[in-house]
Amino acid sequence: MAKVEGPLFSLEARGKIGNAMVFFPWKGRHAVRRWLKPTNPRDVDQKIIRQKMASIGKCVKAITSPWSGLVNGAAAVVAWKAVTPATQIWNAYLVSNAMKDLAVEATYTALSAAIAGADEVAIWQGCAGELGLVTLLSSTGNYATDITPEMQLAAAAYAAYKVELSTATDIYSSYPSNWTTGQISQFATDFTAAY
Repeated sequence: MAKVEGPLFSLEARGKIGNAMVFFPWKGRHAVRRWLKPTNPRDVDQKIIRQKMASIGKCVKAITSPWSGLVNGAAAVVAWKAVTPATQIWNAYLVSNAMKDLAVEATYTALSAAIAGADEVAIWQGCAGELGLVTLLSSTGNYATDITPEMQLAAAAYAAYKVELSTATDIYSSYPSNWTTGQISQFATDFTAAY
């Protein structure tokens, strides 16, 4: 990026000239750079990452939106805030812990298969439904595949497993597909119950 003084025979220039260069202020100085057409790739790999982020986002919304009237917040929010480093916000920390491993397709596929094959898959489905999670459909064009509500809940559970999230009643120290009916129900209840 070039730094310029008196660009275009003026004291200040802003904006694009043709499709060649862009003038803008940067840190109090005048700057110019080559114009680049903004891109928004919609290839399959990008859609897969977006769908994983969306599935975690739906769980964060389930934790915060409908029950935001709780005096001290939902138990899940309080638990995440307790383990979040001071330099981050809790919901970003939740998403980053889930996405560290689940961004890798093999890990995501393994978790999906484990949840679908778990004896408690009906509990996962029921809890996800109670939280208002719905299938993210690939037919909308935004996602590469459908993401079931139970997989959305399982992705948040995976993040809780990664940090061994501790609530008032339980510690999630085992892989989510190994959770008992009580652990799954408690995890979902922590989304809606006051701390």
